[in-house]
Amino acid sequence: MEEKAWRTLRLTINGLGHMVRYNQETIDNLFLPFLRRMSKLQREKGTRIVVYLVAPPGTGKSTLALLLEKLSLTDSNLVPVQALGLDGFHYHADYIRTHTVERDGKQVPMSMVKGCPETFDVEHLLDKLQTLHAEECRWPIYDRTTHDVVEEVVKVRRPIVLLEGNWLLLGDDRWLTVRNYADYSLFVGAEPQDLKERLIQRKMMGGKSREEAEIFYRNSDRVNVERVLKKSWPADETWQMLSDGDYQLRGKMMPNRMVNREVLWKKPDVTIDNSLLSGINRRISAEKGDVGALYKNGYAEGLSHARRAILRKLYQDGTMSSKAIMETFDLTDEELQQILK
Repeated sequence: MEEKAWRTLRLTINGLGHMVRYNQETIDNLFLPFLRRMSKLQREKGTRIVVYLVAPPGTGKSTLALLLEKLSLTDSNLVPVQALGLDGFHYHADYIRTHTVERDGKQVPMSMVKGCPETFDVEHLLDKLQTLHAEECRWPIYDRTTHDVVEEVVKVRRPIVLLEGNWLLLGDDRWLTVRNYADYSLFVGAEPQDLKERLIQRKMMGGKSREEAEIFYRNSDRVNVERVLKKSWPADETWQMLSDGDYQLRGKMMPNRMVNREVLWKKPDVTIDNSLLSGINRRISAEKGDVGALYKNGYAEGLSHARRAILRKLYQDGTMSSKAIMETFDLTDEELQQILK
């Protein structure tokens, strides 16, 4: 196997300098082609676009977002990218100190699980997302020195906004609307065991002892990693973080807005059979001679057929594992096997 050519870079994140490394081949064959596709999408739309970068904790998404921003400025053929973070939408510190979150049937202080979805002000995020396509707006940040949110700090000015965060594709009620504001979404997956030590070391660098860092991992980081991996909606594109910190494309890219994910999420429970739909079905069947296109029970059968086809594609393309599909879409193993036939 050919040895990877690592390129070391210095990036400033949250006011602190970090030395990071990336595989030069990955920069050339994954990162730059991604930026070219986003540039093409922005030019086609003619307005600012919002791209989500979603990944579990420990995958280096903040440094990756900043690197993609820097790379976009090195080539005049690329549309400039501005990296923004989700952390500025944490509830303010005084709120977090005085509120609790339900965890395993018990109420625990928000401060103990800071970073989980319940510690974010989703309504504030939605309000701000509505302004992102405007010519100018300001974005909040999370100050790591005061451990609190500072509002209206970063001026958003570039044509492509790359918004990174754990929960932007989360399939929970409070977050369902968030994904609708993305023009494109990129998900970075990883093996949980590859993230554990990275997350523990990150807490130790912040001043915690090994024991304290491991406790925090068990109570917070581990739960968040599993939740992101299991409960996020499928993205338009998926990368995989490898054990050495490198990245690669996973499966095939999904056509943007290929599916109505509101429909995909739940099993259809409607039984509609009206004359208009029946007429369309008869016409399709007559023209194509395709019995499968004739949904005798109308909308419900057609919806179920489409859902099965999409789930098969998610599995066959490697976008989601069988376990992830069963947990995300509330299927038994027997039901999934019937779908995959």
